[in-house]
Amino acid sequence: MSKYKVTVVIVNYNKEPYISQCIESVINQSLQPIEIIIVDDGSTDNSGIISNRYAVAHPHVRYLTQENNGVSSARNKGLSYAQGEYVAFLDADDYVPADAYERLYKAAVQSDADTAVGNFECFNEYRTWHLAYMKKVFAKGLPAVRHISTHKELHLTPSVSNKLFRREWLLNQKIVFQENLQIGEDLLFAQNALHLSNKTVMCNYPVLHYRVNEEEQTLSKQTTLAFFEQLVLVQKELKQLYDSLHRQNVLVHIEKRQLDFFLSSLFQKAAAFSKEQLHELLIISHAFVHTLTEKNLLDQLDSKNRLLSQIIIQKDYERFVKFLSSFCKDSFTNELVQQDQKVYSKLVEEYPAYAPWLEIHSLQAEHRIEVIRLEGSNLTIGGYAFVKGLSTEDIQKELVFKSKMETKIISLENELRTDVSYLFAHNKINYHHAGFKTITINLVNLLQNGSWNVFLRLKAGGKTVDEPLQVILAQLRNHAKPNMTHNVEVSASFSANSQMSVRVKKVNFLEKCISKLTGIKRAVRYDMSFLKKRDYHTFSAIVLYKLFNQLYRNKNIWLIGERKDTAQDNSYHLYTYIRTNHPHQNAYYVIDKNAEDYQRIKHLGNIVHFNSLKHTFYLLVSQKTINSYSEASNMYTKAYKNIVKYYPEWQQNEKVFIQHGVIGVSRVNHVLHKNRMNYSQFVVSSPFEKKHIVKEFGYEDKEVVVTGLARWDALQDISKGNEILVMPTWRNWIKTEKQLFESDYWNRYMALFKNPDFNRILEERDLTVTFFPHYQMQQLIKSFPVLGERIRIARQGEETVQSLLKRHSILITDYSTVSFDFAYMNKPVFFYQFDYDEFYSKHYNEGPINHKKDLFGERAEEEQALINLLEKHPVSANKRAKQISNYIIKEEGRSHSQLLFQQLSGGK
Repeated sequence: MSKYKVTVVIVNYNKEPYISQCIESVINQSLQPIEIIIVDDGSTDNSGIISNRYAVAHPHVRYLTQENNGVSSARNKGLSYAQGEYVAFLDADDYVPADAYERLYKAAVQSDADTAVGNFECFNEYRTWHLAYMKKVFAKGLPAVRHISTHKELHLTPSVSNKLFRREWLLNQKIVFQENLQIGEDLLFAQNALHLSNKTVMCNYPVLHYRVNEEEQTLSKQTTLAFFEQLVLVQKELKQLYDSLHRQNVLVHIEKRQLDFFLSSLFQKAAAFSKEQLHELLIISHAFVHTLTEKNLLDQLDSKNRLLSQIIIQKDYERFVKFLSSFCKDSFTNELVQQDQKVYSKLVEEYPAYAPWLEIHSLQAEHRIEVIRLEGSNLTIGGYAFVKGLSTEDIQKELVFKSKMETKIISLENELRTDVSYLFAHNKINYHHAGFKTITINLVNLLQNGSWNVFLRLKAGGKTVDEPLQVILAQLRNHAKPNMTHNVEVSASFSANSQMSVRVKKVNFLEKCISKLTGIKRAVRYDMSFLKKRDYHTFSAIVLYKLFNQLYRNKNIWLIGERKDTAQDNSYHLYTYIRTNHPHQNAYYVIDKNAEDYQRIKHLGNIVHFNSLKHTFYLLVSQKTINSYSEASNMYTKAYKNIVKYYPEWQQNEKVFIQHGVIGVSRVNHVLHKNRMNYSQFVVSSPFEKKHIVKEFGYEDKEVVVTGLARWDALQDISKGNEILVMPTWRNWIKTEKQLFESDYWNRYMALFKNPDFNRILEERDLTVTFFPHYQMQQLIKSFPVLGERIRIARQGEETVQSLLKRHSILITDYSTVSFDFAYMNKPVFFYQFDYDEFYSKHYNEGPINHKKDLFGERAEEEQALINLLEKHPVSANKRAKQISNYIIKEEGRSHSQLLFQQLSGGK
């Protein structure tokens, strides 16, 4: 019997910053006894010294050394010394949870399995995440005990660090790491072990914290020909392995993985190679493709990879260079074209000689159901759908109901959805007419008794695609609960992959009662689930609603808010107007009681504390909810989201969006479309803006109200003429402080503040600068640098945005809509737009207002050009006033808040 339950072999090479965390995570395992063998692969830093100290202090820790021969050699050495019943392998920059090996060991012993596989999570200094492919490995419905020969998803987990292996069995089967491999050594070992294993037991629990170190220079991260040569060698070794196992028939699964990896690596790394190296790379690539046993894998590739594979097969050097060069510049789209009644990848226009491999035989559709309701016998449905790659300019859409005996078809009317082109094709493919107008169908009048599967039928360019209709969101599905009308029950059901079917069934009195009772029992179970979880907040809100819903609905409650911690924007100004001029209106303001802005609004009264029980209850019973930001993200409690997810019919309030900026510079219909937000009223700043919202956001003319922004009422120029406000908007591709400091965005502004000419102008004209970083920037940065005597950084909460706008005489921004507020006071705005194309492709979709030509201020793309504009200041005030009048309204005698309140109250 083994002395230890598990031996953990830790391989170290120059991991001094991480080695202690790794070793201690194994020493402190809940599983005991456990053996630790640290193999140092010729380290030149102090990690070896640290490792030896642990070996001296702990009798179950052993320290071995060798010359630098690679990780495979080191693991084999550790394995040869191991005494545990099972063995695990760990890299010295990773670490494991305290119960990792106990979970794996128990699972292996209970199932008498030779191998055990756990889940893992990746991390770096900024975040933690899970790899998407591991969801397939641990998908619901799969058995805990499996074998790779019958479960192809096990090919997706090549690492050895999230696994346990029975030691004696490894030795008997002579399973070791291939020491001639520098890439894929884990893969080959795992493949061998999983095939020869009697069984593999799965443990869906993170047993490994895998460090992603972007600065580490391993061969897999280097751009060298040796990297691709190693992939060819791995492929040859895999073929030999499967031949020896007599399992050539299942080689296809791992070959598909390796082919995908090889081709994606070409796209990632080819840009760094010289033309001479690209010639060698083509030869290596040809050798790789030639080693594939399953040649039909090439036919299963997408058009881009299929073309590349054929170029490789034909050793077409000229096109190989051209093709990889174009993709390294990210010039590819998935657009399709039609020629001679056939559909091809758009690549056929540049590579006509490869047309046979670029023909598309199976079209794919994409759709999203955004609106669905089942009320009585009426089914209401809305959303968008398109054929991937094909323009929607001439698309026809139909809703199709199919039973075993017949088919019913309803035509759908196209609706403009420019956001779909932006979201799915970066505006490179015309999906503008992907939307279909929300339609209501009486199912009892349309369908015979029985079950009907529902499809979206798309017709484009002579091609027809039937797409099973899917409703992904549970909250939407709950809008389609069974309904009874007269003696007919209409119900919708959804399969495991969310595909929808409907059933029409005549019922008798007893069946009616049973159906109603079933619904009540289902609701009670849901309500009681919160009590069992001790979520008294949600449970209490449900009880209060059921008891007092009607009473409080009659109170005509208006719930007003912004972000949970702010009272500065249009919502604040509207609320101030209402409490001052119409105190009898039952209006309440939602804000966190610990927010700094709480102190500036609490004197108005009727404050509801964010995330309180009262907050959740008032959300359920209010007549109107009013917000200048996204309501769901900024105003809803977790309890409220839980409740309306199951009881969507309780959400009866009128949702009013009063904005926090002028829409038109950017297209944000992918966020604010009627099908997504379902606002009852959408407040805008001008007839121009209203026209845009009605055209592209799915709202009817009567739902879009022109009143201007409430915050404009308080805009009064109090500047002294010597203050510059620098206020850029955000870049949503920046996620961490490190990314921010390395970004062109940050460095451009820092360079401006340090520019000698800029500072000279400040001195000569006695100017001061206030830099107000965006809210998201302030969330990331721990401390800001000192920028100079005349440049001050304003932090969130120190001063309101409106106060900053009022007391400064010049605004420098990029794309922020605060420029409209500033220009409203007829003060000069300078637009510093150094990343225009990137911003309007990665952050926002460019709107109908051309930010280069149509705005009310001077524009610069370079630092010196901006400084020159400041040198030439002032700018023509008449020109500014004329331009700003296109995008805002001013009505003498009535404030914007007054106009807005009258609209909300139904007055004139």
